[in-house]
Parts: sequence; C-alpha cells; structure tokens
Amino acid sequence: MVRNPNNEASSSKSSKTSDDTGSSTWPNLNPELLSLIMMRLRVVDYLAFSGVCKSWRSLAHSEKNKFMSSKQPMSVSFSFSTKAKKECHLTDLNGNTFTTVLPSSTAKTSVGSTCGYLIFFGRKTREFVLVNPITRHELHFPGFPFHVSNDPTSVRGTLVFSPSISGWVLVISHRFSSVISFSLAGTQPSWDYLSFNFPVLDIHYFKGKIYSLNSENRLCEVKLNSKPQPVLTPLTMKNVPEHELIHPEFVSSGENLYVVSRISKDAYETFKIDFNKMEWVSTGKTIGEYAVFVSDLKSSSAMNPDTWMLYDTDKSKNKGMWFTANLWYFRHVCEQANLLQ
Repeated sequence: MVRNPNNEASSSKSSKTSDDTGSSTWPNLNPELLSLIMMRLRVVDYLAFSGVCKSWRSLAHSEKNKFMSSKQPMSVSFSFSTKAKKECHLTDLNGNTFTTVLPSSTAKTSVGSTCGYLIFFGRKTREFVLVNPITRHELHFPGFPFHVSNDPTSVRGTLVFSPSISGWVLVISHRFSSVISFSLAGTQPSWDYLSFNFPVLDIHYFKGKIYSLNSENRLCEVKLNSKPQPVLTPLTMKNVPEHELIHPEFVSSGENLYVVSRISKDAYETFKIDFNKMEWVSTGKTIGEYAVFVSDLKSSSAMNPDTWMLYDTDKSKNKGMWFTANLWYFRHVCEQANLLQ
C-alpha cells in the first residue's frame, strides 16, 4: 500500500516511483492516468484510494459520480457477526462482495432502498432509519403512527429533498393502503399524510416529481410542495391497461419511466409512461437494450450495461436481460439527490 506522502519517515522513499530517475511522486501522477487507474478499482479500494493524500482525495471526490455510475448494481444480503452486529454484504454480478457493519440496522427490518440509502424499520421503536452502506451516513425519522405489515415487501419508500423547506423528506406508502405518509428527517418533525380513493400500489420519484400508481392503474402526481398544503393531482392518461397488473411497480431508466407487471416467475409485461402524449405504451417483455433489475423490495431500475462494461473486465452481454434479487443497491444514485420541483 502507498503510504501518505505527508509522513516524513516515508516521503523520501515510498512516495516515489523511482529513487534516482527523477520520476514524479505518486500524488503527482498524470491526472488522466490516475483517473484510469481509479476507475478500475472496487468500491472498497476506491475508499482507500481517496484517503491516500490530498490530491487523490480531490480526484476521487470530483469523479465520484462517474466512478459510481461505472459500477454494476449490487444485490444486498445481511448476516450477523460473532459480536451480534449486523453485517451488510453488497455483491456485484461478477461475485465481488463488499461487506460493512451497519450498527443502526440491528433489530430493524430492511424494507427497501432509495437514493443510495438502505431503508430499515424498527418494529419496537416504530422509526424508519436510512443508512448509506458505503459512507454509513444515517437519516432518522420519527416514530411511524400507522400500521406496517410484517411483510417487508409491502412497504414502499422514497427519499426526496425539498428546497422549499431545505430538508430531506421520506415518503412512505403501504401496499393496498389508500394513504401516503411523509415526514422530515429528525426526531422532532411529525408524520403527515394524503388520502387516495383507491389503494396505492407503488410510489416513485422521477425528474423532480413523485408519482403514485393505484389499484385501478391510475397515475397521480404527489405534490408535496403545493401551497397551502400538499395535494394529489390525478393524471389523465390514454391507453390505460384495462386488465389487472400483477405486482406492478415503477422502473426508471433515467430518461423514461416504466411500469412493470410480473406475468410469471421469469416473465414481465412492461409499459412506458409517455408524458409528452400522456399515454401508456406497451413495450412487450423488454425495455429495449436495457438490463432491468427488479427485486422483492421494489428497489428496481433499468440500466444500459454500457455504463459499467466500459471499465468491466467481464464483457458478457447483459442487454435486454432481467435480473432479480431480494434487494438491489444502485451505486449510480448514491450522490444524486431526488430534488423536488
């Protein structure tokens, strides 16, 4: 491992690429070469890389979004260590695993992920805690006053940042409940809610707005920043599916929003939500060349494999494929705030 060049004991020897050739020190390597090396690192090595020296830390920070976007999604699993601490294991498609300890997740149930955070719910404390497994940063929310099923797949959660109140807001829905709840981060705020005429099946942040899908295949925009109070705005859409969708959920690819319905264990029906024409558009059983990641806990996304194959040693073709897991973690959204309009 390269030592810190600020350490006087090692600065004259360890920080140089060669002792007598006049070569530059490691911190002063060509930025383009250093960036290329960094992009091939695993997450755990990237964290170590950013702590070597000031110049490397600056490069890692400036290209963090690029680095995270170049990495494959990771499936999430949990185990307990010998010290009764919950360990979180993040495993990519190549089998590489990053393990970290999340103290605040002990005695809490994982119910999803959003905006780079894992969502946990404590049944005794009744609180939602969001933990970033990479940085271990946490967001705590007050005790939840409504019913939460023992089935973790019934909870839907999305984290957004509201400029009007300069704070993080957690939005929660419960499958087949007609209520959407929301609260600011912290222990002092309280939960507020909006009521629907039909049960809510999913909620999702997309391009500055929050959308909901109900049991009648109807879309609504959830406007938390409306004055004097938050409101629900039903959207008038064409070509709305008349048949029942099986376990429908929102999936976004960055530029487009889709609704995915599970036909069978290994088959899906997909619809693009065309906001220009305000209509549902069937896309068959795939989303173009995107690889689609769906999970039991509804942490789903459609991604172009080219974003990670550029620096990936495994050049296997993943376009048009579906990947399933209990829970996915998407590193490309770690630094993206879901900013409400």
